[in-house]
Amino acid sequence: MKLSVIIALVILALSILAVSQILVGLIVANCHQLNSLDRQAPLNNHRFSVVIPAFNEEKLIVRTIVSVLRQNYSNFEVIAVDDGSTDKTGAILDRLAQKYPKLQVVHQANQGKSTAINTAVRNWATGDLVMVLDADSYLNKDALTKMARRFDDPNVIGMSANVRITQPHNFLEWVQKVEYLLGYRLKGAEEILGIEYIIGGIGSTFRRKAMLEVGIYDTDSITEDIDFTMKMITHFGNRKKQFGYADDVIAYTPPVKNFRQLLKQRYRWKHGRFKALFKHRQVIFNWNRKYTKSLTFWKLPKVFFEELIMLIDPLLMLWIMGIVLHYADFATVISILGLYYIFAIATFITEDLKLKERIKLMLTAPFAYLVLYVINIIDWLSLVRCLIHMKRIITNADKTAKWLPVDR
Repeated sequence: MKLSVIIALVILALSILAVSQILVGLIVANCHQLNSLDRQAPLNNHRFSVVIPAFNEEKLIVRTIVSVLRQNYSNFEVIAVDDGSTDKTGAILDRLAQKYPKLQVVHQANQGKSTAINTAVRNWATGDLVMVLDADSYLNKDALTKMARRFDDPNVIGMSANVRITQPHNFLEWVQKVEYLLGYRLKGAEEILGIEYIIGGIGSTFRRKAMLEVGIYDTDSITEDIDFTMKMITHFGNRKKQFGYADDVIAYTPPVKNFRQLLKQRYRWKHGRFKALFKHRQVIFNWNRKYTKSLTFWKLPKVFFEELIMLIDPLLMLWIMGIVLHYADFATVISILGLYYIFAIATFITEDLKLKERIKLMLTAPFAYLVLYVINIIDWLSLVRCLIHMKRIITNADKTAKWLPVDR
């Protein structure tokens, strides 16, 4: 069999797999969203400790704090940990604490984000639920109410929020907005299929008792949220205990403004994910009945397979474009663009968006694949950099949880 035929068959198989994943993901995600509509209002019996670790966040910290204090759910406290900020963050928090009794401010020497969260959870939190919120992000006013509903189920241990990008102003920021909407759309499917393994840091919520049982956050990771989720899953399993996604709990975060900073952010994410997976590699291909087989034998191994495919993605793209140009057959390209157009439309129609924002996104939908390919390029560069440092990642040589902020 000729090499060209083999490559064509491989590309076809990968395309069918990608299409199947998107279609199944959309169908299951819609079921998850319908299930969310059936949830009744909680009885206010959960107490939240909203933990906000902060380092040099003077520009946005007020908006963050106020968004929590204005929640329509009454049973909560806010614990802001100033981790040795060198700007006015500490002073701003102290002024806010004088005005708002629900706000407690903790000052400590700079030790990193994980340590800041641990300080709040171990020494200050009184709630049965802990929500961690980044100091540059903010919540919809009903976020705690809707998150509380999820924890009426005693088997729920951790839930991620539906994170959206705030108002974009340039092309790269619009790319991130579309990416977040499409990416989070599929997280509902991950919960139902039992393959959720990342409870993202913005608005992530856990039972405090469970957090204390596993020893809270480790302080050797630059992506503390991925590492902590894997740590919780390793300990509790994910078959009887649930780690999921609250699609109706909306949190907002500012986009990264330029290519260099976005590359810095995505390298940190990819580096941290590799590190967490190698650190908790005993879960992969694990037959223990406390884990779903869909996680241990499908999702986690597939992460490495997808990274391998991403590594050769430029070659596959060049091959496809060569075939298209050589035979003047644009059916493949049109099919790919059409698939992502349908995916985008299905996402933008069902999301709760303002009319003006919905119109802009619907106009963007035909270019969804091209928009996401910008992120692919950044992810590819991040992957190459990770491979260069893979020995240090596997051996956990960089034991640090230092702040690595990007310009907003």
